Amino acid sequence: MVYQVPMVELAVDVALAGCETAEYSVFLAPYSEKRDGPETLADYLNGRRRFFPMVAGGVPKLINRDQVVWVKFEKLPHIVDLEITIIERLTIMELTDGSRIEGIVPVDRPQEQSRLSDIVNDAREAFMRIDGDDETYYVNKDFIRLLIPR
Repeated sequence: MVYQVPMVELAVDVALAGCETAEYSVFLAPYSEKRDGPETLADYLNGRRRFFPMVAGGVPKLINRDQVVWVKFEKLPHIVDLEITIIERLTIMELTDGSRIEGIVPVDRPQEQSRLSDIVNDAREAFMRIDGDDETYYVNKDFIRLLIPR
């Protein structure tokens, strides 16, 4: 008998420190440990895992979370939750390698915790979201040099 939880496959581009960007597949659980509903990429990246199981070119790999600069995939739709204040912050993010990502940082927090500084200083989450024109990035905060609010 085989015991497996059916997972949801998501194709992503991953930038690792010192490496070229590569295509990977991640497998999200049908439930989230943090809230009702299926696991999201934010749950996956900001969860308890120290190493992320991923597949690249048919080869399974365990990727060290601390080496992931960013994960990118097709742009997410807007977040809709009537109980949480949604604020969109136009931001330029400069990474430690000198590259920049410009886009919208969605802030799904109560008003009193809605500053960009609240997000980057929140130790409970290693990755923060920024939406470009056509893609959504989850950027490892350890690789952010500076943020420029617009």
